[in-house]
Amino acid sequence: MDQLNFDGSCDPNPGGRMGFGWVISWEGERKPTEGRKEKQGSPCNTNNVAEYTALREGIAHYLELGGKGPLRVCGDSKLVISQMSGKWKVNNRNLALIKEQTESLIQSCGLKVTFRWVPREQNSTADRLAMPAGVKTRAAERKFISCPERSGTSPLEMQIRELNAHPSPGFKSFAGLKVGGFDRFSRTGLDELREQAGKDASALALKEFREDERHQASALRWMLRGLAADLAIRKVKTDIEIASRKTRGR
Repeated sequence: MDQLNFDGSCDPNPGGRMGFGWVISWEGERKPTEGRKEKQGSPCNTNNVAEYTALREGIAHYLELGGKGPLRVCGDSKLVISQMSGKWKVNNRNLALIKEQTESLIQSCGLKVTFRWVPREQNSTADRLAMPAGVKTRAAERKFISCPERSGTSPLEMQIRELNAHPSPGFKSFAGLKVGGFDRFSRTGLDELREQAGKDASALALKEFREDERHQASALRWMLRGLAADLAIRKVKTDIEIASRKTRGR
C-alpha cells in the first residue's frame, strides 16, 4: 500500500505565512517522493488551514504522479485525521471548504483512502518540509537570558527545552506550558525581575506589553526560567488570548 504523510504550519499563527509538506512512500522499490508549497500571510491563515491544505496538495500530487491507491494517509493533526475519517464534525467554514475539495478529488478518481493519526516524531520529514521559509533557522538564532539545566528532568524544564528547540511551536504547546505551582520567580516583583533579566529583556517586555506591568512581569519570569525571549512573549500572548476566550464565553 502506498502511504502519504502530510503536515502544514502557519507562522505566526494565525495570519502568518503558511507552509505545506508531504512525503509519498510507494509500495515496492520506487523511491519516496517529497513535495512542498507555501502561501503568503493572510488573516485567514491558521495551522489547521495549513494542515488541511497540505493534505489536499499531497493527494493531488500523488494522483499527478500516477498513484492509483490504495493509499494510507498519515498526519499528526488529530483534527484533520478525525474529521476526514468522519469521527468529528467540521464547524469551521474555511476548513469545511478544503475538506470538500479534498473529498471531491478523492471521489473523482475513485481513490481508496484510509486515514491514520501518527505522533509528530513519526511525521518528522513532512513537518520539516512544512516549515515556511525563514522559520527553520529561527531556533538557532534565538536569544536567551537564562537556560534550563540540560540535565534537568522536571516537566517544566523538559517543556522549555522542547519549545526552545522547535522552529515554530503551536498555540497548544504554549497553552500547556505551566509552572505547576510556585517557583522562585512566581512571587518576584517587577523591579527585581528587571534587575535579574537585564536592560534588553526588560525593554522587550515593556515594548510588547506597555500597558500592563503584570504581563511584563510574566514575560520576564518565563525568560528567567529559560524560555527564549521571543517564545516568552508568545507564551504571555497565548495566556492573554486564553483569558479573553474565557471572558467571552461567560
